[in-house]
Amino acid sequence: MAEPFTIFGFGLSTFFLLAGGLTVSFYIAYRKALPTPLPGIPYNKEATSSILGDMVSMVKHVGATKELMVWMTSHNIKHQSPIVQLFTRPFSRPWVVVTDFREAQDVLLRRTKEFDRSNFFGDIFLGLIPKHHISMKTPEEQFKKHRRWLQDLMTPAFLQKIAAPQIYTSCLDMLDVWEEKSRIAQGHPFEAPNDVYRAALDAVWFLVFGADISNSTTKATLRGLSSIQNLELPINTDTEAKIPEAPLPESMAAVVHLTETLETSVKSPIPVLVHWVIRQLPSYRKATAIKDNFIRDEVEKTRIRFEGRSEKDLDVRCAMDDIMRRELSACEKEGRAPMFHSRAMYDEIFGFVIAAHDTTATTLTWGLKFLADNPDVQNKLRAEIFAGHAAAVSENRKPTAAEIAKTNIPYLDAAQEEIIRCSLTEAAVVRTSTVDTELLGKRIPKGTDVFFMGNGPSIFSPAFQIDDSLRSQSALTAKDRIGTWDTSDMAHFNPERWLVESEKGGKEFSAAAGPLLTFGMGPRGCYGRRLAYIEMKIFLTLIMWTFELEKCPLNLSGYSAVDKLTHAPQQCFVRLKKVV
Repeated sequence: MAEPFTIFGFGLSTFFLLAGGLTVSFYIAYRKALPTPLPGIPYNKEATSSILGDMVSMVKHVGATKELMVWMTSHNIKHQSPIVQLFTRPFSRPWVVVTDFREAQDVLLRRTKEFDRSNFFGDIFLGLIPKHHISMKTPEEQFKKHRRWLQDLMTPAFLQKIAAPQIYTSCLDMLDVWEEKSRIAQGHPFEAPNDVYRAALDAVWFLVFGADISNSTTKATLRGLSSIQNLELPINTDTEAKIPEAPLPESMAAVVHLTETLETSVKSPIPVLVHWVIRQLPSYRKATAIKDNFIRDEVEKTRIRFEGRSEKDLDVRCAMDDIMRRELSACEKEGRAPMFHSRAMYDEIFGFVIAAHDTTATTLTWGLKFLADNPDVQNKLRAEIFAGHAAAVSENRKPTAAEIAKTNIPYLDAAQEEIIRCSLTEAAVVRTSTVDTELLGKRIPKGTDVFFMGNGPSIFSPAFQIDDSLRSQSALTAKDRIGTWDTSDMAHFNPERWLVESEKGGKEFSAAAGPLLTFGMGPRGCYGRRLAYIEMKIFLTLIMWTFELEKCPLNLSGYSAVDKLTHAPQQCFVRLKKVV
């Protein structure tokens, strides 16, 4: 008798039954894995037919342009809606993208129990600074403890006595570098970002660690440039001069290397996995060891200097000293040993260095472009700065750091704010819903990442028309607290928009003249905003005092950007003329 036909030990009917069951199961699993849209919120229909959702479109756009945030806002314009959803990560909730300043302001200022710090930032930063407060939720006790460590760093006393002098010296060093580079370039434009970033890093490095500023990277660059007598230059003076750069010191180079890894995380649909892979690389591990060893040594120096002293007798020379003083005070009250050599302490110090130099330096590079391309604005800014520092003009000297910090020049404040607005250094503020809630009449489930965009309608183009019935009562109550921009020039660089009529006659600066989202708002807004303002004020004053920024050729003056930790220009060249 013939044996029955089998496949893998199963009878024919059993095999087909199992195969059919598996096929159906896989199909059901596949259908469940497809993106599920939130009801009522516009989305790309084709994205729901693939597990990858909008990811392919996103990766393709970012690969071609290096810009993520523009891609996001383009969908609001495509769907003609202030709220859309994008499926950017497989097996995850969609991102909700909102391009309406009034709704953003309402959430960030008045609906803080419904929305908190985003999981998006946690995914990006957890690999680099896992114990930094940026990844913590606001109600957490650890978040409050870490913010108490930092609470004195934005006081007028710290900013004017410790931060401003360091920033001032670093900027002067940069201007000396530019004078040397101008000599070498002989009228050719040259790249500026490295000089700005290094000067900003020097300033932050010395105000954080209290190191000897005579050892700055900018001074090292200056020494290298002074030895260059002749450089082979192109015949065409509209072609860039490629001037050699000095290497960074090992500890600073490590910080820069680690910071640059965040660019990959920001653009990746799977940032946690991608950064885990990066952390396995020998170069990353080496940079981490160098950074940690440097911070450990600096913390130990301060610990030894503080040992045996009461809080009132502590000699606070820099930000790290002040952070450690706050920890010493806390541990005395709580009856515990200080956490000086802890991952939390190291991450807060490192995070301060990253945030305080990278964002401001990026904004300044955009400022150089805006001022060079708008000579009328530049000339007026320089004239207003000279008028505001009449004593320095009459004495044929530069204004001091203290004079710059304390002098009120409305047009300088306006130019600074407009540079911040147009630079879009941080083009979105991201929050995660902590409860089931609504935005503009649409249901937002708990755990949804919401991107409030600063680069689109209501800030750079006319706002979408939204019926007031779709807004919360708190949004309606606050309707006129922030102005709106003239729709005819919203996309243009125009500092005058920030100036309003004062009660005494004339013009005064008003931060409430119109919408701005770069620094965020509310309890999780940018902690270092005051430091950024004083740093920009010093840099802009001294640059305008020393040089005219001449227009560069069109091929070196593009406004394309790259989204990494910040929204940075792909090109930033300067052609300088000494102010007489």
